[in-house]
Amino acid sequence: GRGGNAGGGDFGLGGGAGNGGRGGIEEAGKNGAGKPTILYKEKAKYTEEARQNKVQGTVVLTAVFTSEGRITSIKVVRGLPDGLTEKAIEAAQKIRFQPATKNGAPISVRANLEFTFNLY
Repeated sequence: GRGGNAGGGDFGLGGGAGNGGRGGIEEAGKNGAGKPTILYKEKAKYTEEARQNKVQGTVVLTAVFTSEGRITSIKVVRGLPDGLTEKAIEAAQKIRFQPATKNGAPISVRANLEFTFNLY
């Protein structure tokens, strides 16, 4: 994707005048918006390079969970080196979820995702 977007297409956040509006995308769990229910989330896989360099930590991503059940606008809040950020994004794109609701209707919400990498 262009401009830091994962999955193709132009990067966009949505807009809206004033008050930090997000163009119809609510923050999960705020303003009456529910949170999406995660049905399936796989662990992000280690890269061989990260294993050799003993990299550990948490990748934090922010993404839009759409009312249609897709994950879009994935952005990195906090990344890790040696390909781990990319592995977290790959795992995030495979998440399956039930959309959040507001007043009984499915809505798109922005929420954070964390992927922790630990060497045992």
